Amino acid sequence: MAGAPETIELGTIDGVQFAVAETSEPWALEIDAIVVSVGSGLGLLGGALRNRFPDAAWDEIPYRAVTSEQPYVLPLPAAARPGMPLARAILVSVHGREVQLNGIATGDVTDESVHAATVRSLEVARATGARAIGLPLLATGALGLPARSVARVMVPAAVATMRKMTERGADKLIFICQRDVAVEAIRAEFEAVAAAVASPELAGGVCSDLVDPNRGIPLSHDRLGVAPYVSMLATVIADQATPLPLSLGVFGEWGSGKSFFMAMLRDRIDGLAMSGNPRYCREIVQIGFNAWHYTDTNLWASLGDEIFRQLAGTGASASDRAERLRAELAERLDQRRQLELATEQARATVARLQAQVNEAVARRESTALNLLDALRNSETFRHTTDLLWRELGIADAKEQAHVLVGELDGSLDEADTLRRASRSRIGLLSLTAAVALLGLGLLIPALAAGMKNYLALGSGLSALVTGLGGLAYLASRGHSGLRKLRQLSEELRGEMHDAAERAVGDQMAGTLAKLRAAQADQRVAQAQLDDVIAHVGELGRRLAQLAPGQRLYTFLAERAQGDAYAGNLGLVSTIRKDFEQLVTLMNEWRADPHPADGRRPIDRVVLYIDDLDRCSPAQVVDVLQAVHLLLAFELFVVVVGVDPRWLLRSLRSRYADLLLADAADDNNAHWHSPEDYLEKILNVPLILPRMSAGGLGRLLQSFAGPPPGPQREESGAVNTRAPLRGRPMASDDVASIPIEPGSEVATQQLNPIAAEPPHPLTEPELTVLGAFDLFVETPREAKRMLNLYRMIRATRDLSSSSRFLGLDGRPGEFEAVAVLLGMLAAQSCVLGAMFDATPNPGARIGGGLAHRRPDLAWSDFVADLEPRWSGSGRSNGIVGTVPDNHVAHWYRLYRGLLTVSKVITFTDLRDLQLWLPRIRCFSYVILPAVAPPPADAVRDPAWIEYSH
Repeated sequence: MAGAPETIELGTIDGVQFAVAETSEPWALEIDAIVVSVGSGLGLLGGALRNRFPDAAWDEIPYRAVTSEQPYVLPLPAAARPGMPLARAILVSVHGREVQLNGIATGDVTDESVHAATVRSLEVARATGARAIGLPLLATGALGLPARSVARVMVPAAVATMRKMTERGADKLIFICQRDVAVEAIRAEFEAVAAAVASPELAGGVCSDLVDPNRGIPLSHDRLGVAPYVSMLATVIADQATPLPLSLGVFGEWGSGKSFFMAMLRDRIDGLAMSGNPRYCREIVQIGFNAWHYTDTNLWASLGDEIFRQLAGTGASASDRAERLRAELAERLDQRRQLELATEQARATVARLQAQVNEAVARRESTALNLLDALRNSETFRHTTDLLWRELGIADAKEQAHVLVGELDGSLDEADTLRRASRSRIGLLSLTAAVALLGLGLLIPALAAGMKNYLALGSGLSALVTGLGGLAYLASRGHSGLRKLRQLSEELRGEMHDAAERAVGDQMAGTLAKLRAAQADQRVAQAQLDDVIAHVGELGRRLAQLAPGQRLYTFLAERAQGDAYAGNLGLVSTIRKDFEQLVTLMNEWRADPHPADGRRPIDRVVLYIDDLDRCSPAQVVDVLQAVHLLLAFELFVVVVGVDPRWLLRSLRSRYADLLLADAADDNNAHWHSPEDYLEKILNVPLILPRMSAGGLGRLLQSFAGPPPGPQREESGAVNTRAPLRGRPMASDDVASIPIEPGSEVATQQLNPIAAEPPHPLTEPELTVLGAFDLFVETPREAKRMLNLYRMIRATRDLSSSSRFLGLDGRPGEFEAVAVLLGMLAAQSCVLGAMFDATPNPGARIGGGLAHRRPDLAWSDFVADLEPRWSGSGRSNGIVGTVPDNHVAHWYRLYRGLLTVSKVITFTDLRDLQLWLPRIRCFSYVILPAVAPPPADAVRDPAWIEYSH
């Protein structure tokens, strides 16, 4: 066993360095996290770590909750590791879940459990910010599993997991062992894995376009500049403070990357859930549903079946039944206690009576010895007793007493007596002499046969006959002694005092009878106790099935394996009822969050619905209705990826008599447009940005693979305090939201577990957000605006010198963000014109916000919104002539922004134009890309004159 670390490099795969160290001091390695196997307590490695880091919170480890799928992070105090990077231990159990003992996993160690422990421990280590991880061969210490068998499972699993996490920052893995055989096993498995690593490309180097709906993709794979939006949405979804239900629409044209976006969102949510930060939900179940794959079935039924099937991969009884079982269990437990007491009493009686029997046996032995002394001193029996003991070959007084008493009470076994005689000293000497003569008689003839010595042959035969005669004599002598013993016994019985003999006999008989009765009582009580124990165990099992967590999983298993949906695909009420029961069971489990099996209640379910724009209009609407059904339950987060044009067309086709084709067709169209329908179902809309300048080159380079060279630098617009690997985004993309160093998103990407609690909304922020009464008219609209604002706020630095909050002495950018979000909340049909109307300087039409001079006064822009009478109709400074059916919409925007102007402090349009291209993607309609005012327009004298 090695002491100081001896590290052997294994190789590098996809940028991850792999090595193996043979050492008994793994804390001295260049690692910042180490995986430790635990069970009901610490193993060998855990004990060594505890001795090395005694000040860590070892006594607070929740062993009951540590499983192969749910590791536990134990921080190691810095004071105990001067000069050592090791900062945390990842505790994991390698036991399966088949058997639970007192809430601690004690199932068999299987390949599956070792694989799960390997993957989850590495994922959790990385989620805590670890970059170099130490991984021992689990279960090869105290459990004693063969190193080769464990390496065959762990090494491939570890390599695959580290390859997946390399973009998240994990770049080194050191296998830890203490024996040469383990080193060789690890090296052999690693070489096999390295040789099998294949390129994900198709034949000819063609890249696959397939995205697995149930697998995540790291943010580092982003080449379209959408990583900030992914981080924003993930923060809102995973945050425990986010109220449910919640729905998000990811909008984009076919091929724009919606599936890719949702896969990155899935991975980011997993990272937050595993980070250990108490702010984020830990148990988030994510389910992928590709609507196009079920176009030949009933989408309602398929969606319900998929949700329950995937949840079951991770029977409710009424409460009165539970109470009955508890009462019956209490009765049986009381009966068990009574029988245990009866059994203990019987056991005590047996012990007492056995002591009496032992005492009587001792007295009988003492009496027998006294009798022997009396016989030796008797003139009548002395000669007879001496002769029979010599014939029997028994010289020991206790042996003689035992044989005599046995003969007197009729229990003597003659064969046993002869064996006793042969074991005595006299018997052994006689037997040895006879056997020696017999052996000599056999040996001499054998030797004489080769020498033809007839004299010797005769001597051998004589010795043989003598030996056999000796054995016969011994046998005859023993039987003679037994005959004399029987005669002596008969004479003694006649001479013994009858009364004394009866007294002793009666005493013994009574004691033995009591003993037999007590033993019978004990057997009866034990049988009754065994029966009650079995019944109590059955009741306990049935009652355990009524525990909230077990009831939930029983319900899920029944739904996953049943045919309720297959048998009646159109029964929406069945699906609603099942979801209601599901949420009820979830809430009951959450109210009792400490089940015996260590499983944690599910915090929320994130459902991804993709490829909806490949379905027929009727199926599209069916899915939207199903989403609306899910949003009736405070459990679900639904993410829908779809082309909004196809979505709106499907709604118009299905509800042609209810929805207007164009929201501008009527003054009251706001209340019954397709956009309004979507607003009621999808709380947070997000339009994926188009590729920015330079985006095509980065995308093609990612398809072609990394350029040659030892290492390449990755540029990115996502700035953080420390470089974030793989966050490329065009710095000249005005529509992208850069992540500021020190923001919540930047911090969680670097070290999620160390992320600080969120900064609460300030009074100025609440004041501005609360000024949009004319635009935000329902709680749903208020919730959507606040969620969007929190998402954007999570990307900003909120420190004491925050530019966003206006703590640097200038008006805070939050005001512009709030104003733009308020405008989106208005959902006016003239919103697009207010943003993008083309200016006409000659007609004194300034155009939309995107085309105004940045230094134009905000008050002037608001004034231009007002529709004024111009003789033949109404017009304003944004679009010129205002159609009659748009007048009310322009007045609503004008009055609302006039009210908001009373609480804002910015004076020009700079911040608004900075944030407009970033925020307009949170609209239900794909709007054209916004560019700053053209240079020639800015230099136009008419433009300058109008702007001032």
